[in-house]
Amino acid sequence: MKVVGIWRYPVKSMAGERLSVVELTGAGFVGDRVVQVYDAHGRIVTARRFPRLLRLRAMLGPEGEPLVDGMPWDSPEAAARVEAAVAPRARLERFEGPERFDILPLLVCTDGAVSMFGRDVRRLRPNILIGGVDGAGDSGPASR
Repeated sequence: MKVVGIWRYPVKSMAGERLSVVELTGAGFVGDRVVQVYDAHGRIVTARRFPRLLRLRAMLGPEGEPLVDGMPWDSPEAAARVEAAVAPRARLERFEGPERFDILPLLVCTDGAVSMFGRDVRRLRPNILIGGVDGAGDSGPASR
């Protein structure tokens, strides 16, 4: 077994960035899911309900701030893209509390589990993908 992929998702439910190294703390990867998308009613929205969010790519910029498609996350251009992907008045907000994760701050998957899942690994948005694992004995991707 070996690590075959490392990803960080600075904005929850957007495509993320593939990395070769990353800082890991007790709160997960530094910069992971530090910005979330909210609807007009102040509820967090995800790609489960608004899959067009996955067409937007988030990464950390040189100063450590999230970018959306290369633009600052708090720019009018990023806001317009989020509204187009979700609905009018959808917005991005920064929040770094532990509640930003669905369950745990790190999602680890194996290639065998992903193979049995039958979908592209990017659909799961794992932080770490472990390769060289037979899928026959797996019950599925590791839970958060």
